[in-house]
Amino acid sequence: MSERLTRAALVIILGAHATIAAIVFVKSTEPASDFDRYYQIASGRGRPYVDYPVEHPIGTLLTFKALASIPASGGGRASFGRGVVALNAVADAIVVASLVWAWGVPAAVYYAAVTLPISGLLFNRIDFWSMAAATLAMASWRRKRPWLAASALAAGASLKLWPLLLAPVLLARSSDRRAAAGMFALSAGALAAAALLFGGSASIIDVLTFRGARGWQIESSMGSLIHLAGASPIRFESGSLRTGTISGPASISLFAAAGPICLWAGWRCMRTGRVGTGWLASVSVLLVLSALFSTQYVGWLVPGGAIAWVERDRRSALSAALAVAVTDAFYVNYDQLIEGARWAMALVVLRNIVVLAIAVNAMRTLAAASLLEPDLEPQLAPVRVVEGSERRR
Repeated sequence: MSERLTRAALVIILGAHATIAAIVFVKSTEPASDFDRYYQIASGRGRPYVDYPVEHPIGTLLTFKALASIPASGGGRASFGRGVVALNAVADAIVVASLVWAWGVPAAVYYAAVTLPISGLLFNRIDFWSMAAATLAMASWRRKRPWLAASALAAGASLKLWPLLLAPVLLARSSDRRAAAGMFALSAGALAAAALLFGGSASIIDVLTFRGARGWQIESSMGSLIHLAGASPIRFESGSLRTGTISGPASISLFAAAGPICLWAGWRCMRTGRVGTGWLASVSVLLVLSALFSTQYVGWLVPGGAIAWVERDRRSALSAALAVAVTDAFYVNYDQLIEGARWAMALVVLRNIVVLAIAVNAMRTLAAASLLEPDLEPQLAPVRVVEGSERRR
């Protein structure tokens, strides 16, 4: 596809994004469980995490509070909902701009096209915020802006924890290592101090256990299998449909088990020039091992898939797109999933198998990739994989 056609495709697809965002913006004033919960947190009285439960990290809490305090026409819950959608639209634009800045228009086209089927879902949640911060961080690192990369990554981790898995890239280039590590420590330390000031240890435990949930969410790897087997009834707990039983310490242990693998992938991706593959490896491992895999979390894979696409890791990129497509297939029939339709439950299991395959393939690709010479990562062309061997374009 020519550059002109590629740019035209991006404009058209982004027009569809804008249309969907506008529809969600108008409807955001209506009752909706997620927006209602967000506003409940934003308008909570007393000490968050202590006097009332909060399942989101400190950055998200502070953003909710800020949105609820902005005077707007209508005020209250209605203006809050519009504010969330407006921020989502800005975050979506930041992802696109960051991809164009660091990896070109084809990466942005992949991202815009793959997220289009689930864009309505994403505009109705808050995952665009962390996706934007993580993408901006990786783009800034590639463009040799270590301070911006570090601060964006710290901000992303304060919105959702998963961007923390990409932190090792800040140490991959020796010339910028000190500046990046210092800025990240300063930014992350300030946010962590704020969290502890607000809620003490509860600000960490509540986030890791999602308000102390004791069940497997029905879209998680284990939860989908329990649901398909009919081994345990489903129930609504801590904002999600869950089945079976898992303790709080076990849930935290799963996150801890994913940590070393994901951190290795984050380090390896910059040392081999495979940023997209490393992103997909880290996020997919986390999702496979998590007790909570809400539908919108599949969006976390897409920016990594976009980068992998232009880096010529087409297998990982296409697998990420497949995971989104399968997710959309059962999400549009979510009522049947809840009611126990076997085909819908099987689709969830299939989606999780695809995510597991992404993790295995991405980890193998990273392990087999050759290390780059120090300080040359941003200048090198993407790596092309041909029949198991590697060569430069």
